[in-house]
Amino acid sequence: MTDKECLRPPACVKGITTLDRELFRNKITLPCLPIPSRIVGRVVGLKSIREAAVPKMNRVKPIFEGSSKEEKVILFNPNVLTEEAKEEVVAEIVNVADVDKTTLQFGIKEIELSYDDWDIKRLFKAVLPDGLEFSGFSQIGHIAHCNLRPELLPYKSVIASILIDKAAWCKTVVNKVDEINTKFRFFEMELLAGEDDYVTEVKEGKVRFRLDFSKLFWNSRLHREHTRLIEKFNSRSLVYDACAGVGPFAIPAALNGVKKVFANDLNPESVKYLKENAELNKAPAISIFNKDACEFIHQEVAEDLTKEFAVPFEERANEAHVLMNLPALAVTFLPSFKGFLKVKPEFPIIVHCHLFAKAKEDVPDEFYPAEAKRMVLESLGLKEDQVDILEVHNVRSVAGRKEMFCVSFQLPSDYLVESDSAEPEAKRARIEES
Repeated sequence: MTDKECLRPPACVKGITTLDRELFRNKITLPCLPIPSRIVGRVVGLKSIREAAVPKMNRVKPIFEGSSKEEKVILFNPNVLTEEAKEEVVAEIVNVADVDKTTLQFGIKEIELSYDDWDIKRLFKAVLPDGLEFSGFSQIGHIAHCNLRPELLPYKSVIASILIDKAAWCKTVVNKVDEINTKFRFFEMELLAGEDDYVTEVKEGKVRFRLDFSKLFWNSRLHREHTRLIEKFNSRSLVYDACAGVGPFAIPAALNGVKKVFANDLNPESVKYLKENAELNKAPAISIFNKDACEFIHQEVAEDLTKEFAVPFEERANEAHVLMNLPALAVTFLPSFKGFLKVKPEFPIIVHCHLFAKAKEDVPDEFYPAEAKRMVLESLGLKEDQVDILEVHNVRSVAGRKEMFCVSFQLPSDYLVESDSAEPEAKRARIEES
């Protein structure tokens, strides 16, 4: 038993599947030591007291009010406060404070705790069978999104009820019951507790995003990835987001002052909230489209790049970034870049392709970045010496043997430009940055 386990709910709640708050009432008896109020500041940091005092938990605190204003009471962990520890506590107090040793007498204090007193971690540990752990959830505005393993499903009701009670922001708890729809990026989910309200708002930095979580995908764990790519852009960058969702790349990029932003998504719901979020954040003009990503690349991106190439050098963009954040499918869109331009590009065109690298068996860590690179090259139909791979970034671990990567690369001009030539030149033909 650890020192923190001296405060825990009654054993009778172990394994319950429906929340009964009355079961959590519990009386505990703790050793205590009354001390003069005037010496609290001098003794509260003493090593012996820090090590033996009860852990702080809601109403339970290491130092309580005493029977009068002149008295405070220190509460101790009965699993730590041995007779030897008591002697150390008394000796240290006498050493730093003007107090008679004989007045320091340990006693006992009884405290009654209810469901309201227990924190969320202790509650989950108390109700779930030994060996089972609730690994956590994602917060999307007022929604707690769980992805419960099969062995936790019998306890889904009690887990959801605890979340509603103990997470002040939480009004809705859902559990993922199906894989993400690869076309429109949403998943089937079950309402476990709370309000049937899925329109919510999330914040990344100073940017607000509104969305309907029942119809759209949002992963709070991708905040760093959004920031990482946005920091690569400059005031002369063109940003073309082929799978824009509700705007986590496009809107911050526009707010940061890039030269131009085109944002596209196939899902009409994404486009609806993309427009709403652009207005919500007062983002500078973003051109928004509702198309297939390949069509967007062939038409809008190609046409806009061609116009930009004709702009005088002093006013022209110095680079273009094409974002493809649809990891289940984006790598299959890469052939769209072959011959999609009619004229030679005047500045680098950099593609950022998100994808899932998977293994069928346990493999060394270095397998995954190599696999991500292989997938990109295979889809492009190019060899490694024919494309400039700028970065193979591990975004996050999705599951066992499944990693999310972002592969950033610059294509040679003869691959991008419509041509009868079947074989692109090697790296020496690549575009040099202006």
